[in-house]
Amino acid sequence: MKRVVSLSLVCWICLTTNAQNNYFEIYTDTAALKNQNDALILDVERQIKRIEPSFDFDGLTTEIPETFMPGQYRLKTNKIYLNTWQVGGPPMVGFLTEVTGSEDNGENAAALFFYGFFLPHEIGHALKYQTDNVPKDNYDAEYEANEIAVSYWRSKAKKMELRKCYKMAKKVLAKLKNPIPYHVDAKDYITADYNELLQDPYRYGYIQFSQIVEILENKSLPDFDTYIKKYVKK
Repeated sequence: MKRVVSLSLVCWICLTTNAQNNYFEIYTDTAALKNQNDALILDVERQIKRIEPSFDFDGLTTEIPETFMPGQYRLKTNKIYLNTWQVGGPPMVGFLTEVTGSEDNGENAAALFFYGFFLPHEIGHALKYQTDNVPKDNYDAEYEANEIAVSYWRSKAKKMELRKCYKMAKKVLAKLKNPIPYHVDAKDYITADYNELLQDPYRYGYIQFSQIVEILENKSLPDFDTYIKKYVKK
């Protein structure tokens, strides 16, 4: 009897493990995406509390909309909004297929960025608002959120995943054009046209992927604990 129970338990654990998503994989289950991003929020908060015990995200949580919207943090609700692949995939699959060369590559890019890299990126936006450290221009706001994402995933030993992100970002950049006009300041341009850029994955994608490549190539980026001290230590 004990052997039967043990074997049943092992099978249940295997089935449960296989049914769960992992970060940097496509998410089709609403509960899994919410629960795992909420777990990520708690983990980031825990790491920050080691440096500044009084810090908290004031109830920051994840919302999974039933209609498409780009992944984002909203201050008014203090929520991060993310789509499952059934909702987020169709509006983006054409763009992703074009810039990566195939539908399979496009799904791989979505897994790496939408369900991996950009999760702590959005938490980074929340961190800046919670600590009153929001940059004046949108370029720096996105750049710092990308730095937070890189430093966080490095703290979790996700070197292989970050290498894949780097290679994919380089592949995508080869298909995109720099949208910033010649002789125009990048920060001014992106801040002035930010909402318009968000509606265009080709232009906005260039900005995000070029930042990611630059940050991943930066050998002087501090570790996560050191980096976030500028937000919580005065």
